[in-house]
Amino acid sequence: MIEHEIEQKQQTVQNKDDQLWRQLKSIPAFRAVLRAVEARFYQQLELAEPVLDLGCGDGHFAEMTFDKPLNVGLDPWWGPLQKSKKSGMYDDLVYGMGNDMPFPDETFASAFSNSVLEHIPDIQPVLNETSRVLQENGRFVITMPSNYFTEYMGGAEFFEKLGANGLANRYRNFFNTISRHAHTDTPEVWADRLAKAGFEIERWQYYFSKDALRALEFGHAQGVPSALMHAITGHWIVAPWKSSLQRTERWLRPFYEEAFNPEEGAYLLIIARKRANGPIDAPLPEPQPFSVEAMMSREAEMLGVAATDEQVSEVIDSVISVEREVVGETAVSTADEAAPIHKPETKPTKSGINILNYVLLLTSLLAAIVGQTMFGSNALEPSRGFGWIVFSALPLLILGWRTGLFQLPRLPNIQLPAIGRLPRRRWLVLSSLLLALFAQRAVGNPGLERPFWGFLLWFMAIGLGVYALASPQDPTEISTSTSNVDFNNWLLPLIFFLVAFGIRVVNLSEHPFILNGIEASLGLDVVRISNGTLQNPFGTGWLGNPTLSSFLMAIPVKILGPSVFSIRFWSPLIGAITVAIAYVIGKRLYGREVGIVTAVLLTGSHFHLHYSRLGMSNIWDPMLVLLALGITAVAWELTLENETFIKRRQWLWAGAFIGLNAYFFTSSHLLPIILAVLLVWAILFDRTGLRRNSSHLFAAAALALIVALPQLLYYNNNPEVYMQRANDLGIFPNQTDWLNTEAARTGENTNTILANQIWHGLLAFNGELDLSPAYRPLAPLLSFGPALFMVLGLVTAVFRLRDLKYVMLVVWFVVTTLFAGAFLLDVPNSHRLVIATPALSLLAGIALVTYGRFALSALPKETSTRFRSGLLPVLVVLSLLFVMGDLVFYYGRFRVEHNFGDRNTEIADGVADYLNDFTANEWTTYFYGPPSMYTDFPTIPFLAPEFQRGYNLFDVEPDGELPDSLTTNQLYIFLPERAAEMTQIQAQFPGGETQSFAGYYADPLFYVYEVEN
Repeated sequence: MIEHEIEQKQQTVQNKDDQLWRQLKSIPAFRAVLRAVEARFYQQLELAEPVLDLGCGDGHFAEMTFDKPLNVGLDPWWGPLQKSKKSGMYDDLVYGMGNDMPFPDETFASAFSNSVLEHIPDIQPVLNETSRVLQENGRFVITMPSNYFTEYMGGAEFFEKLGANGLANRYRNFFNTISRHAHTDTPEVWADRLAKAGFEIERWQYYFSKDALRALEFGHAQGVPSALMHAITGHWIVAPWKSSLQRTERWLRPFYEEAFNPEEGAYLLIIARKRANGPIDAPLPEPQPFSVEAMMSREAEMLGVAATDEQVSEVIDSVISVEREVVGETAVSTADEAAPIHKPETKPTKSGINILNYVLLLTSLLAAIVGQTMFGSNALEPSRGFGWIVFSALPLLILGWRTGLFQLPRLPNIQLPAIGRLPRRRWLVLSSLLLALFAQRAVGNPGLERPFWGFLLWFMAIGLGVYALASPQDPTEISTSTSNVDFNNWLLPLIFFLVAFGIRVVNLSEHPFILNGIEASLGLDVVRISNGTLQNPFGTGWLGNPTLSSFLMAIPVKILGPSVFSIRFWSPLIGAITVAIAYVIGKRLYGREVGIVTAVLLTGSHFHLHYSRLGMSNIWDPMLVLLALGITAVAWELTLENETFIKRRQWLWAGAFIGLNAYFFTSSHLLPIILAVLLVWAILFDRTGLRRNSSHLFAAAALALIVALPQLLYYNNNPEVYMQRANDLGIFPNQTDWLNTEAARTGENTNTILANQIWHGLLAFNGELDLSPAYRPLAPLLSFGPALFMVLGLVTAVFRLRDLKYVMLVVWFVVTTLFAGAFLLDVPNSHRLVIATPALSLLAGIALVTYGRFALSALPKETSTRFRSGLLPVLVVLSLLFVMGDLVFYYGRFRVEHNFGDRNTEIADGVADYLNDFTANEWTTYFYGPPSMYTDFPTIPFLAPEFQRGYNLFDVEPDGELPDSLTTNQLYIFLPERAAEMTQIQAQFPGGETQSFAGYYADPLFYVYEVEN
């Protein structure tokens, strides 16, 4: 009851706050005073409904300014829109761009855009589109920085007084950069832009004086602590109370109440009316500033204060004092009842400062501060801070154990871990986790991402985690580990890499013959990264794919431009590295013969080869899972006590690669299942190995958590993303429910259908034809020889299920065929299954070597000994025969007989290739493809980015009108089913040239009519 009464009184105070106080309590001071001034403008205006908030962001400004929800908010950033939804300030929220709004003509009676337009480089299309969706005489209110913004800068003036004009200009550019300003223009420039869109300015004014701007300028530096707190907690203000903000309020109050100068100001307010649907002649009128006195009077009327803030504060203080008395009495009585019986023993103290204790203390305190801040400042989710409080207890508990201050009750028959004996460096794991969390925070706020800091903090977290978890290196171990380094050990992996890379990179842009839609869709994410519009490396992009791989793929695209070669650049490299790793892992776990045969088979596997030539991130999955599982198996087998350092190093490598798998789609979903099954196997069948490796397992798990934490935090903040694709494709209830639907359709039992589906999954590699549009070779994914020995290898491994290195392969195969095959629609889909290709080659290699040894053992002993040295060459020759068959198939038959992609994919690839022969600003293209196909097919915008949909590239619907052309030259592209419409265009624009383009899926594939004037 007491808490409820306090909450009521605090809400009353909040309702009495003027705009300055409301803003100060929720955002940094430098931004608060500006937004407060702007909010008062809207209190003077009538906005007819329906109202559009163009660039609504997180909804904070609307929540502070308006007393009822607005009709529609539009923003191109998904994260802020989610916050807007929580604010409840909009009847409808729309995710979209300002230059392509999904609304009919003349939808809104009024619109406003508060401090948004200055951030948009190409602003005219946005103004034109706003005019389109606004009704005639509809009011459009905008605010933005003026041409005086950079002129007023105090830092620039300081440099100019020193005669450093170059530094002054750099300072201005820097401030515009951090403010993300694309425009700081005069009112005349804005009047001209608005007139081109059919707007007439009815009233405008400057606001925000030079002194006010310099307060804002200084506030950017002063706001760094708020930015840090926001990065940690998602909230700007630690203590949103008047007692803590009153000095800031006294400093900013004069700027909030200052009179407006009609001649100049750092910002512009423009109120315009839509007069026409096209350009008009509308010169800039004289400025007409609002009266500050009238605005303050209006604000006072809206507040309707019945009691002063001081009176309300007195009521709250009285309630709090009563609460303190009750709590205090309870605390005293409890303390008396719980008085300790035994006095803690005093331990001898060490001389000097114990830095680790201070680190633990500060970590606990900081976590508690963050938790308490989230308790007090998030009314919608008050429990969010609970996790931080729990986290703060962990270092406190460790500190209590270390110092002996906590007298823990004795637990019978349980030996508590000797935490105090752990090396001091282990406690740095907590700091590593905190750095990894900060890495996600640095990029987790849409529109304010700092990928450089995100990567830096992530790398620091991993480095600190490795240091914290590593075993101190013994001098004897140094000599042992370095003496084993031999160039000859790396010569064969290097040869395998070079051969595999050569096979994979040859004619990369031409085979496969087109860029498919999956490659292009991922490519559009890559383009957004290279353009700086997608800046979260620890998030997800198209269809929930983690974005880290796209950041790597953006490097060649940024350097070489969007092309087939640049988007496929990494895949041959990663595929070839996987081959070399397969040799090293195979040799270490199963022997040199298995390693060599495995590498040969994987080098020429048409299945692995194909995905090593596509611009998709799927080829990373087999490499990372091979590293994670292979190094785990190698580390598990190390048993010598004098190899402690080497063993821990191996486990840390395993942990690092396990964590890295979180950043790739298929492996992030399958590897946790594989590891869980292997852990159960260890508990049931190898408890000795589990005990022997227990401390190393914890170290590997800790490092894996540190590496994966930024991505895991993203999934935690967006819980629907991780399982979205699985739910969209899964066959079970609460997914697509295909299993029950199919049972109803066929009349068969669901168990029968599921069993049949599992068989399809288990035979995905050697008995079924691929259904994935990313391959579809019209042949099994494994040719006859490799498929035969893969099955025999699987049988061989099943007979050795008490050995982890064989269990690993069986589990890898089964989990892939079930969870990436049988339990999903359209089995098999090869792009989901490519993760298992190293396991398939290892199983085939094991079977070949095993059967070769069986064949030798059947010979007389003397004969067997004589032929033993020839076993490996025979196996290599046999493997090469299999490989040659795969290579002939892939570079021969598959080029002329396949179902790679489809007709629309080939059309898009051909159209993009054709458009790239033209200068985009001289040609306008009309595409007669709907309803079969549209120009937003991803291959077109990726390969032909200069032709932009809705600007110089238009879809023409059947019986639709041609949009106006911005150029004198036009291209008319017709699909065969709409070729009859070309006659009308030829009659309307005579003298053009007609071309026909043939393709694999259709001949003709499409027609083009060129009109050059």
